[in-house]
Amino acid sequence: MRFLTLCATALFFTMFFGDEAQARRGGGVWGTAEQMSLIAQTEIEDNAGQKLALCHLTKKTHVIFAGIWRSSKGYVLAPNGCDSDSYYNLTAEKLELGKALGDFPSDLPEQPVMSTADMLSGFWGLGAIAVLLILAGIKTAGRSARKRQRHAEFGGVPPAALQVMDAMCHAAKADGKLDASEVAIMADIAKQITGATFEEARIRRMFEMAEANPTDAQFIAFGRGLTTDQKRMVLQATLMVVGADGHLDQKESVFVQKLARGLLIHPDEVKAMFQSLTAKSA
Repeated sequence: MRFLTLCATALFFTMFFGDEAQARRGGGVWGTAEQMSLIAQTEIEDNAGQKLALCHLTKKTHVIFAGIWRSSKGYVLAPNGCDSDSYYNLTAEKLELGKALGDFPSDLPEQPVMSTADMLSGFWGLGAIAVLLILAGIKTAGRSARKRQRHAEFGGVPPAALQVMDAMCHAAKADGKLDASEVAIMADIAKQITGATFEEARIRRMFEMAEANPTDAQFIAFGRGLTTDQKRMVLQATLMVVGADGHLDQKESVFVQKLARGLLIHPDEVKAMFQSLTAKSA
């Protein structure tokens, strides 16, 4: 029996030490890397006399070092408690032989189980992306809900009038406050283009539901489906609101620039519009 065991061990070593491999290391913004985690120490030695450990080899895909996926590549043997750049592959036959010889735990499953640490490091990047997408979805849903509420306040006005009113509400919010002069101008413009009376409380509700920092897509939406003349009407009404005091502060100026880009109106025309408005008010 002893002789048979020695023969089996010799066979195991012969089969085993021919399959040395190097762990692949990935760098850069996107890449993959092989990593090993310790399962158990063994009494098996390699040709250099180093004791080998039973390890779980996994491959991790990462983006900017954040793991987005990890997959199992099976069992391997490696020196230095699995902290190594080289390892020896273990086939199913070698694994069973090692279990029969007592080199590996007898209850070792056929496929290694990924540890909690492997799962966390391998998928936390994917989890972070999922959280960001969920937060972005919540934010988008909030914008959509506020838009529906604003439009409900506007009533059944024509699309062009609705977009004029919406742009004015956002423009008024650019500096974070709604002055009495801005309320008066918005009410007057609303009366002219819709024929309806917009009392101060209604305008303030619309103001509160406007976005403090509209996205580029929202600036484009202010002119979606409108003719060039209607887009000019949107911009002119906006200039009347933000320029009610005769000048534009930095936030109001940035808002007007972004709106003009969204409406595809040249900066020179914006400047001429504002100069015309201030000359009339003077």
